[in-house]
Amino acid sequence: MIDFHNLRLKRTPNQYLVAPEGFAAATAHRRSPEFPWTAAELARWFRAAAAAEPRVTLVAEAAGGLKFDLVQRSALFRFPDTISVEVIPLAANRSTLAIYSRSRYGHSDFGVNRRRIERWLARLAATR
Repeated sequence: MIDFHNLRLKRTPNQYLVAPEGFAAATAHRRSPEFPWTAAELARWFRAAAAAEPRVTLVAEAAGGLKFDLVQRSALFRFPDTISVEVIPLAANRSTLAIYSRSRYGHSDFGVNRRRIERWLARLAATR
């Protein structure tokens, strides 16, 4: 599983990082939004947003379900993209998350990782 505090991004465009300011060692492509839910609720809602898409599989889980890795495979060639998520409690009913989506193979993903995470975050925003 990814340790966001020590994460260093590769020099390839086939990755996308969303995180709260100062949470990850690497500079995030986007700052993560805050949500009006407990960390456990946000983890459940995020998993539901991910599961709404085809070919998504949960492959690892830790920290009582607040850290997990997903894999989504491409439709044609079944190439795996790994998505690491860590849900971060902020207050009693507030939380945020760090997400690192990356392609396992190739140099460019043509923006697939960014579009995936933006789509999932939009689903969460619509759930509020």
